[in-house]
Amino acid sequence: MKKIVMAFAILASTLVVVSASAKESKIRQYVEGTVVRIDKHEGRENASGQNPSDAPLADPETYTYDVAVQVNCGTYVARYQSWYDYVPSVLAANQKIRLRMSRRVMYVMVPNQKELELPIVSKRVERGACEIAKR
Repeated sequence: MKKIVMAFAILASTLVVVSASAKESKIRQYVEGTVVRIDKHEGRENASGQNPSDAPLADPETYTYDVAVQVNCGTYVARYQSWYDYVPSVLAANQKIRLRMSRRVMYVMVPNQKELELPIVSKRVERGACEIAKR
C-alpha cells in the first residue's frame, strides 16, 4: 500500500513539473514593428458584367481599416474593424508597436488594454538587401 501511495505522489509531482514547464514554453514573444500606413477599407467593387444586386451588403455600422505594418523584412496588412469611427492611437502611421503574429492573425499590444486581434489580409517579404543584412 505504501508503495502505491509513494508511486502516486511521485507521479503527481512529475505532472506538476511538466505542466509548469509547458506553461513557460507558451510565453508570448513580441516583436517590434512600425505602422507604415492606415487606410479606410472600401468594399470591393463589382467586376464588370456582374449584377450589383448579387454583391453582399455593406454593414453600415462597421468601420474597417487596413493597417500596414513593417516587421523585419516584411510588410503585413491587417484589418481593423470597429463599430465606431475610431482607430486606437497605437495604430497611427510611423508609430512603433509591439506585436506577435500567428499564420493568419496579428496581435497588437495596446497599453492598459487587452491586445488587438487583427486578421492578416496580405503579406509581402522584401528580397535582396534585407536578406543580406540578416546574415
